[in-house]
Amino acid sequence: MILIGSSTATDRSPWKKETGLYIALVLGLTLAANLSGRMELIGISQAAPLLAVLLLLLLRPGRKDTLRRTGITRFGKPRWYIVVLLAGLPVAAGFAAAWAVGYVSLPAVQELGGGMTVSAYIQLVTLNLFKPNLFIVMTLLFAFGEEIGWRGYLQPKLTEALGVRKAILITAAVWAVFHYPFYLNGYNDDGMPLITIALFTAMIFPLSIVMGWVRFASGSIWPAVLIHTVINHSRYWLEVLFYHKQSGWTYIAGESGAVTLLFWCLAALFIWRALPETRTK
Repeated sequence: MILIGSSTATDRSPWKKETGLYIALVLGLTLAANLSGRMELIGISQAAPLLAVLLLLLLRPGRKDTLRRTGITRFGKPRWYIVVLLAGLPVAAGFAAAWAVGYVSLPAVQELGGGMTVSAYIQLVTLNLFKPNLFIVMTLLFAFGEEIGWRGYLQPKLTEALGVRKAILITAAVWAVFHYPFYLNGYNDDGMPLITIALFTAMIFPLSIVMGWVRFASGSIWPAVLIHTVINHSRYWLEVLFYHKQSGWTYIAGESGAVTLLFWCLAALFIWRALPETRTK
């Protein structure tokens, strides 16, 4: 039970209704799209967090205040963007470890053909995957489409009522469950589904602590959007780059492999101790 001064159940009910409605909308849209089996709906449902925010902005009162609280109008201080630059390191470390033990590998020279060298292959893949247009699409559609919901709408709403620590953990749980329906349509087709889902869920919580802390301390949604983008893009780049992959490679590398998970856990442990219990910044 959470007591804020002399608050009553009536005083607390708005945030419960709003966050409950938001969570139901996001999870309902995502589940329905994935059960349909239609790839266009599945693709659109990745932006379900954004769609739910837009629906609530249209249908609920306090539109301007809600939009302001998302952090969309603030950019935060430059130091928060240093975390953005480091966000790809856990993913890179996971692939490096998988490469070292032989679970992933680059193509051999004889496989490339046309006189292409391995270094030329690396350069070609890198140039193709870091084109500005692809980067912008990933930022807006995937990262922003999720983050405006998780750390733009949901986390601030929960923080006001429950404090930043509980808000981050609840947001993490919803974020994890949001992804489960995508496993019905091959979100991660390597290894045993129960293991990959367990690893993914375990990774979401420490990552949410890192991203939730950045969102709370910076007052802006944009560092979180860029962190999400860097993680997604570095993972995709390395998955393409390491052409050969043995079964079970995602247990070590990828977005939620054991090595990646370890890095996020270490970062989260350090940050968690510094997180306040406060309900406002």
